[in-house]
Amino acid sequence: MSGPNLSKSRNSYQSIGTTREPIWTQVSSDPSENAGTTSSPPKLNPDNVSNVAQQNGEVGSNHFGINTATAALFIAGEMAGSGVLALPRALVDSGWIGPVLLVLMSLVACYGGSRLGKCWTILEERYPEIYPKHLQTRNPYACIAHRTLGDWGSRIVSACVQITLFGAGTVYLILAAELLDDLLKGLIPIGPCTWVLILAAFLLPAMWLGSPKDFWGVAVGALLTTAFSCLFMFTQIMIDGMQFSIHRNTRQHTFANFFMAYGTIAFSFGGASTFPTIQNDMLDRSRFPFSVAVGFILIMVLYLPVAIGGMLVYGETVSPNIALTLGDSWLVDAANLLMACHLILAFLIVTNPVSQELEHIMNVPHEFGRQRLWLRSSLILGMVLMAESIPQFGKILSLVGGSTITLLTFVLPPLCYMKLCDQIGPWPPLRPIPIHERVFIYEMIGLGIFGGTVATYNSLVSIFSPNSFSRPCYFNWW
Repeated sequence: MSGPNLSKSRNSYQSIGTTREPIWTQVSSDPSENAGTTSSPPKLNPDNVSNVAQQNGEVGSNHFGINTATAALFIAGEMAGSGVLALPRALVDSGWIGPVLLVLMSLVACYGGSRLGKCWTILEERYPEIYPKHLQTRNPYACIAHRTLGDWGSRIVSACVQITLFGAGTVYLILAAELLDDLLKGLIPIGPCTWVLILAAFLLPAMWLGSPKDFWGVAVGALLTTAFSCLFMFTQIMIDGMQFSIHRNTRQHTFANFFMAYGTIAFSFGGASTFPTIQNDMLDRSRFPFSVAVGFILIMVLYLPVAIGGMLVYGETVSPNIALTLGDSWLVDAANLLMACHLILAFLIVTNPVSQELEHIMNVPHEFGRQRLWLRSSLILGMVLMAESIPQFGKILSLVGGSTITLLTFVLPPLCYMKLCDQIGPWPPLRPIPIHERVFIYEMIGLGIFGGTVATYNSLVSIFSPNSFSRPCYFNWW
């Protein structure tokens, strides 16, 4: 790859064995595997592969890849999780158009993800010496942005990914603390703020030490825990709806409420930006659109019952975290426990790429040492500080969903696809984009920018407004 900045950003993510993990699970291999290898020139593949690609460290072996079903599990496992807990409140705040908005945004996110996959296929066809089809490329989203938008585009993508993962890690920490407090409040009544500190102390040693491997198992586990949690929650929603007459106050919702809900729904589809990386793992990359379709079907099967059921049964009484609104039963306890396990595991997964990027920027050695301890401890301290300062996770979720996730999922994918299709060079011309699709792309970009900007503004107003300002946790300790 020609841009040194892009190559530098991609080198912060190291390959693990012979498989390729999505960006949410991109981590460096253990220090023992990398020790003493950073300064030596890379070995060239004996196969007929470009020396440029090998020397830049942009590729890895792809002798073993994932199949179509596993790719669909990765897609569903990445996105399904914390978002489902906040969707019922988001649908209530957006009014009766909420369910329609949820379905439309899922279709738009699916289209954007498929366009990212198409972008990667185009790059492989145009630059086979840099992106060989039988090898894997690190951080393909940044590669796509570099080829279409230049170095500034790749920097924006890298920054958005890091901000998204930092925000997601903070949301996961707050949600896991709330669920554990609700689950154990009869035995340990200490409150979510204290649970955040306990969880951070518990997770800190795992952040210091080796990296997780074999992430296909993590993807399956994440999806299964979320699926059973959603099943238990939906069952309890139906029980509450049949056994209790719940009084639902109605109130007038504002545009601010609507766009806050937009940010929450966008967060629920935040994993769509990783699609090129998942596609890069596949043995048969032409089957990726089918994996996208199956993955989104699985996601909506989990999202729709809980989101619409919670909206209809609880109405205005639903909490930003629906798990705190459900009636008391073993179903709720099981759902909370499963979701807490999912969030704790997801926290370790999403924070590792942020750590690796910071270590790369600050030239921290791969070996386990004092610098790594200080940097990763500072990272989790920053997340704890944000969690204790803004204990209402919904505000952080809306802010991240309306800003970086909107860019990565709804704006940049169609923009990169259109620019690639319009490029002229020494390669066979592509089929022109039909006028109706081009109009849809412009509408998608325009609405994404408008909705994301307004949602970000309203999220910031909600966080800092005196009328809605949440008292930080540390003020309650003195």
